Amino acid sequence: MKKFMFLAASSLAIIASPAMADDGVWYLRGNIGAGAHTDVEFKNSTFVGDAQSKTDPTGSIGIGYEFGDDSIFANWRLELDGDSLWTDMGSIGDQANSFLKLRTNSVMLNAIYDIDTDSRFVPYIGAGAGFIQTSVNAQAGDFLGTPGGGVVNNRACNGPLGSFCQARDKDSNIGVQGLFGFGIDLSDNLTWDTHYSYKRVMDDVDFDYSITGPRGDVLNQVGELDNVGMHSLVTGFRLKFGTSTPTYDPPPPPPPPPPPPKPKMYTCDDGVTKVTNRANCPAPPPPPPPPPPPPPQYFDCPDGSRTTDPAFCQAVVAPVASYNDCGASNVAIFNVPVNQTPKQMSRLGTMPEFGDSHGLTPAQFYEKLQARYNANATDRAYLNYLFKSMGYANGFTDANAGMFSEEVLPVGTSGMLGLGEAHHYEYSVLPSSDRDRQAFRIQSANGSVIHFMKTCGNYMYACN
Repeated sequence: MKKFMFLAASSLAIIASPAMADDGVWYLRGNIGAGAHTDVEFKNSTFVGDAQSKTDPTGSIGIGYEFGDDSIFANWRLELDGDSLWTDMGSIGDQANSFLKLRTNSVMLNAIYDIDTDSRFVPYIGAGAGFIQTSVNAQAGDFLGTPGGGVVNNRACNGPLGSFCQARDKDSNIGVQGLFGFGIDLSDNLTWDTHYSYKRVMDDVDFDYSITGPRGDVLNQVGELDNVGMHSLVTGFRLKFGTSTPTYDPPPPPPPPPPPPKPKMYTCDDGVTKVTNRANCPAPPPPPPPPPPPPPQYFDCPDGSRTTDPAFCQAVVAPVASYNDCGASNVAIFNVPVNQTPKQMSRLGTMPEFGDSHGLTPAQFYEKLQARYNANATDRAYLNYLFKSMGYANGFTDANAGMFSEEVLPVGTSGMLGLGEAHHYEYSVLPSSDRDRQAFRIQSANGSVIHFMKTCGNYMYACN
């Protein structure tokens, strides 16, 4: 990052130097405000789950060159800026005894275009590239439950019972940013500057971490953090050096009005009479009589009757869907703990098993499962277990596209819901939104009713 700062500063000076003969100026900028990291997700590590950012204070400083009106780069600015953001992401995957804290330091070289409004208010847009250093501080571990309840396996640390995962590392990556804002000239050299920016790390953030087993053995690993980005809204000041007060010339007076035009002539509908006012045209002949009304149109009702108005059809009540009976089962993923209160899900998609499948036909979703089955040993074992539990002796190899259909589950449907690529599960109640209740239903061989939710690709063992 230090090499990039030197190269960026050198580039800024080299590019700006040919413009020193015009009326361009150098400036310093400082801003403070609020920022937040984007929601992130752990990949390829024993850390499992995602984390949601909170808003925290942030600051930004910059040095730049504003090209003058006589330059070929008029209205453009070249700016080297740096900022820093600390955020406490809270728990990992909503699990107790876990946390993630992020710190990002960035250095960007930006090209900014000022939109000329011929006033002291100047909006602008810009984009840049540079380096972003990300510091990862994460921790998750198993913990003692209620008195007498024993050790609770923390799903945020995917290890043997009694494991403890810890990460404290830094990684630097190429980053890009986009920004927009406005400046208000307060004096000759001082501008009030307010802008929003979004930065994005262009690659996964690698970090070293350790997992301590129940016997105290320590294993060092390398994991990845996906979707690291930053939002910030800041305000401050730009201080220019060597500029003069801009002048705003009043607009010139309007030109004199043109002479009145010659009267325009109109040809009436009869094709012969010409007038200066259409109201003076002779009356047109009366229109022909209207055609006779069309014969009545009949509609077939679902109950076999016919009517001229579909509103009079008797409503046909669809049969109520029948699902599994909630209760104990020797199949783990069908074993519903009815003595516990199911978790009400507010939305799906935070811990997907097979990913968003909206827009796929049942046959295409079958092909998606087949591809995951062939590519991943964990998915293959899981799908074989699931389809054998549905009564298919050979597991997923007995499946075909004709066994898949589409269905929307009712509001309030509960049952065992799959969680994440590790294929955990939890007694849950589906969200109320129609989108999160759309599913693919799979025909079983033993009468069990199994769905895959379209929003996240997670299996659902719905029960009454």
